Amino acid sequence: MKRARRLSRRKTIVLTLSGIVLLIAAAWAGGFLLHDSSQAASISQELRRFRAGKHDSGGLNGVYLYATKGRESINALGGATHIYPARTSITSIEVPCGNQLRWTALEKRSTTWTFCSTAAGVELRISDERHAFFNLNDHAVYVCSGRLLIPKKPVAGATEPFTCRSNRNLEVGEVHIIGEGTVDVGGRSVGAIRVSTNLTIPYRDAGHETIEWWLDPVTALPLRIELHSRTSRKLFVGRVQYHEDLSLRLLSLTPLR
Repeated sequence: MKRARRLSRRKTIVLTLSGIVLLIAAAWAGGFLLHDSSQAASISQELRRFRAGKHDSGGLNGVYLYATKGRESINALGGATHIYPARTSITSIEVPCGNQLRWTALEKRSTTWTFCSTAAGVELRISDERHAFFNLNDHAVYVCSGRLLIPKKPVAGATEPFTCRSNRNLEVGEVHIIGEGTVDVGGRSVGAIRVSTNLTIPYRDAGHETIEWWLDPVTALPLRIELHSRTSRKLFVGRVQYHEDLSLRLLSLTPLR
């Protein structure tokens, strides 16, 4: 009799759990959790935010406009793709160690890079990544060591290792100095140092990312950026693949202020 009751109770628990799973699936199918949207970031709003901040109005400070091509996508829950607008902005703010550069494409897609001047040169110290799919926000802050983008004495072909850590992941990679070049900025040929950063995520999340930077050798302002990212994360729905491809080209050396 007791055994029959135990079996009946286990059956009830299994049916209850199955019902919960079916309710969640129905909610997704109903469009609430499956609903995904992306809104282009407003450059005028970025300018208002810059003007409202407490910082000097000179130097590199300002909102820079970039011709943009790119998208991000995931394959979970039927998949979703966000196309970036044809024009995006990078807001540059001076910070104690150098400059903070906030690229904004969508209302919930941005990356903030903190460039610090050190005895060895200009180093990418912090990368703050924000994404959102299906009403779920994803935020990761990576603190880097050795990610030297502009050495004091750059040597074409030189490579240096670096690491970046967040509260979830470790990134390991190399900085490769490609050499000098030029970038067309508003019809003007501007000298640049070309650098490539290549990284992998070896555990928990997984994947790789490459970024080619064309940087002003004096100010480290990005003149052009080419990014390709292929990463994945294991979630309750399975391993989710994330892809991002991005091309940025500076339109003017004179920022909005």
